[in-house]
Amino acid sequence: MAELRIPLFSLQHTLECGQFFRFTKVLKTYIVQSSNQIFSVSQRGRSLFYEGVEEPFLIQFFRLDEDLNLIYKKIDRDPVIHEAIKKYQGMRVIRQDPWECLLSFMCSSAKAIPQIRSMIETLCKSSGKRVFRGNLMSYGFPEPHCIETPLQLEAVRAGFRTNYLFEACQSVDREQLFSLKSCSYRKAREQLMRLPGVGKKVADCTLLYSLDFLEAFPMDTWIRKGLQKIYFKGKKMGEKAMEEFVSHHFGPYAGYAQLYLYHFWRSHPI
Repeated sequence: MAELRIPLFSLQHTLECGQFFRFTKVLKTYIVQSSNQIFSVSQRGRSLFYEGVEEPFLIQFFRLDEDLNLIYKKIDRDPVIHEAIKKYQGMRVIRQDPWECLLSFMCSSAKAIPQIRSMIETLCKSSGKRVFRGNLMSYGFPEPHCIETPLQLEAVRAGFRTNYLFEACQSVDREQLFSLKSCSYRKAREQLMRLPGVGKKVADCTLLYSLDFLEAFPMDTWIRKGLQKIYFKGKKMGEKAMEEFVSHHFGPYAGYAQLYLYHFWRSHPI
């Protein structure tokens, strides 16, 4: 088992805040699955102990090369976000595989996290390849174009999402998703939203959690409710006005602010 000394980082908050779904916790160790990789990781103090991946992957995946204190200085603009930062010190945005991230958040619409995780696990078992690491066996995430008919998705019980998932599998691949990094944030979001079943929230989650658009600010029920009650004093505001506010208020790292506010408001309902 290898050891990596780490900067400001909380493995628990980072994995358990709702941005990523494919992990299992066994005592104090997390078994993490990403695409066709499976690895174990645990934290003791300022050290990560890991097995199954190389150090560069771990650094990239958990964005350990980013100066989190600098990001805090940029987004710590009011007492609410300050309290969230203080409570969840070391929580980082995960840099996920964009294909897996896109389909995972397409599954997330109107679902609680346990349901999302169950759907994704079933999707992998029904259409992914077996992955082995030591005594561990799991299933990798289905590759683009590998689902040939919507009937392959029947076990996933995706409901109205079934055709959306199938069409995404037929029409987009990793190369196309990675090419969005050369676009502006607005243009990249617009391109993603051309896919059936991809609205602003799914597009923003994909851009933030996999394609390095740290200005993306996904808005779900928790975020809208919190913004309206706390930042707009209960006044009803349209989504465009909210987007303009968070962009101006939190700046280029607004996505980090969203992660902290989402986890804070979900754990402490307002």
